[in-house]
Amino acid sequence: MGVLGLYFLPTGRISRSRFWLGFLGLIAIEVVFNIWLDMTLFGRNFFDPTAGTLAKPAFQLGLLINLIFAFPMFVLLAKRFHDRDKGAIWAAPFLLAYVAAIAASIVGWLGIDTPPSLPGLAIALSETALSIWIVIELGCLRGTRGVNRYGADPLAK
Repeated sequence: MGVLGLYFLPTGRISRSRFWLGFLGLIAIEVVFNIWLDMTLFGRNFFDPTAGTLAKPAFQLGLLINLIFAFPMFVLLAKRFHDRDKGAIWAAPFLLAYVAAIAASIVGWLGIDTPPSLPGLAIALSETALSIWIVIELGCLRGTRGVNRYGADPLAK
């Protein structure tokens, strides 16, 4: 399975090591893309500590761009859940919390210039709790040994 299959084909199984490589790779791509966006569209030198804070429109556009990364993240989580012999629907709570946190940030509940509101804080805490669960469930626990309904064991030789 190539890189495109890893991020865009929600079938099959992946091992923990492939999950971590894919997850960290997706985060790295997202960070580089956001830095590029800041530097090209908004003329902000990300590496200059005297450059000031990010303007609100740039912050909101960056959040909208992060939605692009929601689908590849869902696919990555789905494949790992398949290895745990669970359906892709198990990735839905994390994906919903991720999108809700982005929406809360866009509307100002988790703004860059105001303290978080109570609904925004609730969304942020739920996303944090679900992230911890994802790290334990998908990043630490071994997948199903042998063949399961989603395919062959990725660790089988």
